[in-house]
Amino acid sequence: MNQLGTSSEDFFEEQPYGWVIVAVATTCLALGFGINATVAVLIKPFEQEFGWSRTDISSVYSVLTIGAAIGGIFWGIMSDKIGSKKIALLGAFALAFGVIGVSFQNTLWTIYAAFFLIGAIGFSCLFTPLLALTGLWFNKRKGLALGIVTAGGAIGQGVVPFVLRLLITAVGWRDALFYLGVGYLILLLPLIVLLKPPPVLTEMTTTVSKSDDNLWGMSHKITVPWLGLAGIFCCICMAVPLIHLVSLGTDLGFSAEIATSLLLVLMVSGMFGRLFFGALADRIGGLYAYFAASLSQTSVVFLFVQTESLGLLYVLSAIFGFGFAGVMTCLIICAREATPLRITGMGVAIVTTTAWIGMGVGGFQGGYFYDLTGNYTLSYGNAAIAGLINLTITGALILYRRSQMPRLQSA
Repeated sequence: MNQLGTSSEDFFEEQPYGWVIVAVATTCLALGFGINATVAVLIKPFEQEFGWSRTDISSVYSVLTIGAAIGGIFWGIMSDKIGSKKIALLGAFALAFGVIGVSFQNTLWTIYAAFFLIGAIGFSCLFTPLLALTGLWFNKRKGLALGIVTAGGAIGQGVVPFVLRLLITAVGWRDALFYLGVGYLILLLPLIVLLKPPPVLTEMTTTVSKSDDNLWGMSHKITVPWLGLAGIFCCICMAVPLIHLVSLGTDLGFSAEIATSLLLVLMVSGMFGRLFFGALADRIGGLYAYFAASLSQTSVVFLFVQTESLGLLYVLSAIFGFGFAGVMTCLIICAREATPLRITGMGVAIVTTTAWIGMGVGGFQGGYFYDLTGNYTLSYGNAAIAGLINLTITGALILYRRSQMPRLQSA
């Protein structure tokens, strides 16, 4: 077995049922990510009913991401031990009943608690295990497969908040969340029944379980933390528009529905971005594709607060969505490439956990600096700075890998 781990990879030959896994994981992540993005359309209703500040309300998202970060590590490790199906089933119940539970709350701390559990037990039980499972079903086309699955997240982050906004207009936010939770339960349970691990011969499983080989040919103890550090700053950059774009639109005088449509455009564009960058990663490698996607989102994020034109905001939303979506896809691909097969779940969990920390920080600072200054200029400026730091860290990792190639090729 060589240092690049090709023998280990050959154990997992691609089979047609892998695309069933892709379809199930895509739908599940669409629903999971959709719940995360609902905070964007709950800011105004909570502000109007309870009088809470935007710092307090946007912190709901930060609490959710803390839960997702903590749960992601645990459930990622557990998925390596007991498989993804049982964990995803628990996640479906937690996600649905968590959303229903929010509809009955009247205090900020209970809403925090509910969203923490949604992140820690609901979303994280779907996110890391399903991504790890999908990666195990594919070898040569893992970038495309993971691109499709993560594209589901982009669709969900656009469609679910938009549907919730329409429901809020029709029946109020409490009934809207209740109906949404019931719908989740009906949709998720039949899908999860279809999940199963890829067929692997017993003796091959034993070999893989003892191997540290990976596609990068370098120690995952170095590269995975490096990826995690980059992920923190890339997600600080992306979180600000995801959580505060709708509020920015309403502050500019647009209706709640039009402002929410900006997020919908961003996420629909993100669907294509995840497919594009996933396929690109199969051609040039996950790390180079990640750098390209990071450059795309960073280059436009500050421009959101430099215009009041609805048309230009739609254009910026489309460009940002295309780039930000590719960032998440490629970061997961990098974790898959840099981590041995035996701990795929843990490797993906570590990288995505640090990413969720960045999402929480980004969402919080967006609301905090809005309350401090009365506008979003500093919030989006900080997002741009974080994006530049991410590019610097990623560029350094690229250079480090290049410096190690002569040694790896001669080994």
